[in-house]
Amino acid sequence: MRVVSCLAVVGLLAGGCQSPKESMKNTTAKTVNQDLDFSAGPPTIVYKTKQDYTNKVAVILTPDKTEIASYPHPQDIAKRGNKVQPLLLADGYLLDNQGINQNVAFTSYTFEQYAALPQTPSMEELKSRIIDKEPLQFMCHCGNRNQFTSLEATMNDLIAQKLAPCKPLH
Repeated sequence: MRVVSCLAVVGLLAGGCQSPKESMKNTTAKTVNQDLDFSAGPPTIVYKTKQDYTNKVAVILTPDKTEIASYPHPQDIAKRGNKVQPLLLADGYLLDNQGINQNVAFTSYTFEQYAALPQTPSMEELKSRIIDKEPLQFMCHCGNRNQFTSLEATMNDLIAQKLAPCKPLH
């Protein structure tokens, strides 16, 4: 009898526990938990640019903005299709789908043009195609992307909260 009652208590205690990650998965667009999950995984980057670069391929520059640190292969863009373009959010904010950071620069290549290239352009060609080395007005990190079930709605709710729970990057 004692074993049964101990197991019942343990079962009740275990059943009442919920990990913070699980509670974030249940986040709705109306209520955003202020404790965003910043664990390892794909980041949720929300940003604004000085001009419209929504159809432009991004490269990442070195911190001093003199060299290109990383860039996509044309086939990476081709495979992802429209999924690589940023998602337009409320108030002119964008949700990153390219993998940018605060050292982003935009090229004159559209996604369609770049995806059609037979090979990656030379470093000189990529550098000559940079149209803005300082495109950002604002950028923040809103945690691990996998925590959200309704990404667009949740980001718009965070924007309504002035992105308070997010970490500014720029």
